Amino acid sequence: MQLIIEIIQIPFMQRALLGSVMLASLLGLFGTFIVPRKLGFMADGIAHASLLGIAIGILLGGIPLVWAAAVAVVLGSILALVDDSSLVTHDSLIGVFLAGGMSAAIIIMSLTPGYKPELFSYLFGNILSITWPDIYLLTGFFFSALILFKYQWRTLVLTTIHRELSSVLGLRARATKYFLFVGTSVALIAGVKLLGIVLISALLIIPFTSANQVSHSLRSTIIVTQLFAISGSIAGIVLSYIFDLPTGPSVAIILVATFLITLVAAKVNEAPIWKHDHVEKN
Repeated sequence: MQLIIEIIQIPFMQRALLGSVMLASLLGLFGTFIVPRKLGFMADGIAHASLLGIAIGILLGGIPLVWAAAVAVVLGSILALVDDSSLVTHDSLIGVFLAGGMSAAIIIMSLTPGYKPELFSYLFGNILSITWPDIYLLTGFFFSALILFKYQWRTLVLTTIHRELSSVLGLRARATKYFLFVGTSVALIAGVKLLGIVLISALLIIPFTSANQVSHSLRSTIIVTQLFAISGSIAGIVLSYIFDLPTGPSVAIILVATFLITLVAAKVNEAPIWKHDHVEKN
């Protein structure tokens, strides 16, 4: 307990823990509606393609994550635009984004003079790089997203469960779709400093996937997703500080362990090994 109190009193740990709670909650919510649509690959595609924005920011100066967020907004908008198109599938378009963004970023970085140690922190996260201005921006985005979730909730649920029914009911699915795609893209970029481009998809995909193994309703799935996302993030950050481990991989490995435990629990509940069927013979 004394160690936990000491950790909470450290300024950069305060920023990291506060940021991780908001980020985990946001990505947990977005993941609840992204993963059932079979768009989990979107996280990797957007995050890796956003490296292009970071490379441009490093080359031209300014704040690289602002450039990355701009790239993410454009890519998220394109995904929403072609959502109903039969010309190209989501996974193929995301693959194009990933390959094109990463390739362009590497070329730009090769043209940028000087040593670029900050690139490593964007790839794998750096807990020390989180500042109070970052927290303020994340807080504004967090509450804005929650308000939009409140007003878009019914449409989000119906379009995820039954897209045709939402059309019959005349719901404004188009605006909701843009909110989901663009909001998810921006949330992914917001988490780059904590988990890095390589691992940020873990916070979008794994908590919901884990919760889906042990929950039996939408309400319980959302609650358990939030629980897994927030607790996993906090546990990973604390363990990374105590044992001097990289933060992003520590959070990711906690989330993976949670998924494995829930998967085993689901299998046990489905067919308990200590129970046997007894057939009554006549």
